Amino acid sequence: MTRVFGACRLLAIAAAAFPMLLLGALWAPRALADDVAIGAAANYAVLFEGGGSGNHLNITNVTVNGNIGVGGAGLATDSGPSTVNGAINFSAANTGQFANNNGSDVITGGVSYSVALVTSALDTVNSLNTTLGGVPGTSISINLSGSATQTINESAGTLFTTGGVTYRVFSITGFNTTNGNTINVVGDGSGDPVVFNFTGNANFNNQVTLTGLTSGQVLWNFVGGSGLSGGPTLQINDNGYNNPGNLVQGIFLDPNGSVSVVNTNLFGDVFGGDSHDMQIVSGDTINQAIATPEPSSLALLATGLFGLVGFARRKLNF
Repeated sequence: MTRVFGACRLLAIAAAAFPMLLLGALWAPRALADDVAIGAAANYAVLFEGGGSGNHLNITNVTVNGNIGVGGAGLATDSGPSTVNGAINFSAANTGQFANNNGSDVITGGVSYSVALVTSALDTVNSLNTTLGGVPGTSISINLSGSATQTINESAGTLFTTGGVTYRVFSITGFNTTNGNTINVVGDGSGDPVVFNFTGNANFNNQVTLTGLTSGQVLWNFVGGSGLSGGPTLQINDNGYNNPGNLVQGIFLDPNGSVSVVNTNLFGDVFGGDSHDMQIVSGDTINQAIATPEPSSLALLATGLFGLVGFARRKLNF
């Protein structure tokens, strides 16, 4: 009798929950599916172009939760103490590209060479940089001081579709911030990723908060230069090591300019670095960009619930 009662209760719970879950699977908004289309770069938290000869990715006293990729003839030095919860991959064969200068360094995925995925990832984001960078987006200036917050509504962006993904694009005409400032990007429920095109240098001292968007849906795109040189300089320093509550979010892409990330809490990715040394140093914590769940995941949940109903029925028939 106890077994029958338990099975009946399980069946009742499953039957009650199933319509809601199925409706969610069939009626999921597009926001559940549309991320910035970075292709193979989704496997990396940090990608260094490694252009030129003898250019280094310098890693010192940081935590990177995700893989690191080094392209071309780029070198990497980990002076530690650092933790990489992922792998360090080089596109080139091992001719001494990596130096580990601290016995306390942790690289959970090891160091690998001749990894073609790195080249594929860089090719994808470099092409995306050019494509999206050529869009005349909605002009906006960000010039903040004190403790000011600037809210940017996704709905104001210029619509642009490429590769089956629709973006909301903004063109940054001026940028000046301090550690006390916040940029708040607010989604409109459409699920379209948001792109901010920069053509000038930027010192990203500010915080970034996202409402209705994930870090995988916001691209800070630095445009200009060519052939891994001549692009804008990007510096990210939100003083996050000293102030753990500080946070910057989104994907930063600067293929043709130099990049440094210092004393920063970043939920997102950093791609680029041209033919200069790239700095990931001084207390950074980088957490790989969050991909939004696909509607199929809800469908899988509904499928699992079908199985739960079937199990309960079998119990009743036992």
